[in-house]
Amino acid sequence: MDLFGGARFGGDMQQAVADQALTGSLFDSARHLVIACAVDGNPSAAPLLCARDGEDLVFLGHRGSRIAAQLAINPRVQAILRDDEGAGGLSLEIGGFCAEVTDAAQRRRMIGLLASAHGEISRTLGGDAAAVEYACFRLHPARLALVDALATPRFAWQSLPQNERSDARRALDDLGAWMRLWIRAARAPFFTAAVVPVLLGGAVAWFAMARGAHAGGWSWPLFAWCLLGAVLAAAGTNLINDYGDHETGADEGNEIGANPFTGGSRAIQLGLIAPWKILLGSVLCFAATIAIGLYLNAVSAGSVFAPSPLLAIGVIGCALGVMYTIGPFRLSYRGLGEVAVPLGFGPVIVLGTVYVLARAAPMPVPWLAGLLASLPVAVFVLLILWINQFQDAPADAAAGKRTWVVRLAETPEGGIDFGRPFRAYLALNAAGFVLIALLGLLGRADPGLATPFAWLALLPSPLFLLAARLGAAWVQRWRDPAEDRRRLPFDLLRVNGITIGLHLATGLLLAAGYVIGTVM
Repeated sequence: MDLFGGARFGGDMQQAVADQALTGSLFDSARHLVIACAVDGNPSAAPLLCARDGEDLVFLGHRGSRIAAQLAINPRVQAILRDDEGAGGLSLEIGGFCAEVTDAAQRRRMIGLLASAHGEISRTLGGDAAAVEYACFRLHPARLALVDALATPRFAWQSLPQNERSDARRALDDLGAWMRLWIRAARAPFFTAAVVPVLLGGAVAWFAMARGAHAGGWSWPLFAWCLLGAVLAAAGTNLINDYGDHETGADEGNEIGANPFTGGSRAIQLGLIAPWKILLGSVLCFAATIAIGLYLNAVSAGSVFAPSPLLAIGVIGCALGVMYTIGPFRLSYRGLGEVAVPLGFGPVIVLGTVYVLARAAPMPVPWLAGLLASLPVAVFVLLILWINQFQDAPADAAAGKRTWVVRLAETPEGGIDFGRPFRAYLALNAAGFVLIALLGLLGRADPGLATPFAWLALLPSPLFLLAARLGAAWVQRWRDPAEDRRRLPFDLLRVNGITIGLHLATGLLLAAGYVIGTVM
């Protein structure tokens, strides 16, 4: 296929014909590619193995690499092809756009194409399981140009308008990239840790209102403000956590870069966002959270700074978020993160929501009912933190981050064994379901404090049994010296995901139980 028939060449006709042939030859014989891109002013470049596929070039990039992470945000690239067998001082400069290939059949075909050109790719991948760790990219050229390493003036270039993008498309792409960037940095998928306790607090308040004939006092706007404040607090906490772990080097030392559950967002480490912007983003999130909290305090207590339980709850919540990884306390580095997380994303958010909605009714605040309902949610959110620390443990230990997983996993010989941390994981899961069962029993004995429909939250317990089986097998594999510990952490991802699902499912069903209890 002739890509170069429309090329524009300078010089006489003989030179133009030679340049056209050389341009085509360089593209056809593509084997080694140096590709460069940038995100948020952070440039990145990498040498890659490539092959021609029709009008495009294809290459692989490890999902944990800086270049792969940046291409996922900004697909616009510059690349250089050079003929290793010698083409004088000439290389081929390519400007274009990269797209990840996700179709399984296309991936297999393209990996086969690369493997036939580069035997080392077959040896590196070592099978389909390893290939999952690599993203397969297709480079669509929009402009080709001959460049001379000796800086001799040459004007041989080719535009490919079919691969170029309009200014409007580029603007939309840039906006989408900016949104994906901050969604990643704030770790939006983990916002469920903040949403679930707000929903539960609202359900407990609704339950108390219905029993006290105050159902007409429910306020959807106040509930929405509680939800927004909790999400912003979670975003601020995640961002400040990334900044703090960057400052200590905990995330830099974490080699499990493509893991979506551990090691932070890695936005700093992969050159996606400058550290100062992460810090500023955290400050803005906490500032917005404080503003919402003060507004709710004015509505509930009569003035912005009125001394009230909500003001105290807000101060505690923000303090826990900020002190988690920065400042003189660094709670997560002292083994106190396992207290701060369940406290902040359990009783603090649940009771804050209950207080705001009950005061608006107005009615007595059901403090004890809210506290009891929050305990299972606190345990299951702790479990998310707990299991996610397994993959982080070696890097955390090296950075002096003394989490309880690190403390329990360390062996006298200086190694890491996850037997004790995993037994603690099983015990905490069992404790969470026992608390739900007791909550249902309390609802039978005293309908003013709980509801027997809390037992609905026991339905996800089979997921726990699955996580226990998968996790136990993984712990045994970790102890096997023949296992590749660079890849083994990825095999725990199912347990990470199930644990997040347990928190979400039990929290939502528990909230549903309180709502159902108002009509049954």
